[in-house]
Amino acid sequence: MKRLLLLIALVAIFMGAQAQTGSKSLMLKAGYQTDYERFGMGLEGRYNVTDNIRIAPDLTFFFPNNHLTGLDINVNAHYVFNVQDGFSVYPLAGIAAVNNRWSAGGDSEGSTDFGFNLGAGASYDVTSTSYLNFEFKYTFQDVDCASFMVGYGVRF
Repeated sequence: MKRLLLLIALVAIFMGAQAQTGSKSLMLKAGYQTDYERFGMGLEGRYNVTDNIRIAPDLTFFFPNNHLTGLDINVNAHYVFNVQDGFSVYPLAGIAAVNNRWSAGGDSEGSTDFGFNLGAGASYDVTSTSYLNFEFKYTFQDVDCASFMVGYGVRF
């Protein structure tokens, strides 16, 4: 099941990156997940459906803390408000598949929870093809958690 979810997320990210209409971008991101108290790194694709609405699938790996490793797969929608030239803010809403694996002393156990995301973010254009991003997201699931991410993206 986890491999299928991973495959779906990767296909969604690259489909968004290879779409023929609208603006596309790919972003590397890093941040912190509050309830599990662990750091993560991820990859997010973005595809603008209209000037203000974009789809943003992402895949984030959370490094082990207390023998618990995570892999989150999300598909979010953003509604972008251009505040001024080169700076925008957006609310987000989406779905999440939260995968956790506990491993210690040769024993291992995994779980997958599904939930939904609510949050907000901001982007600042560094150049015409690159940007910096900050995002806060709260995931409602069996064990609710928040995450803060910063990222560097490239448009193509």
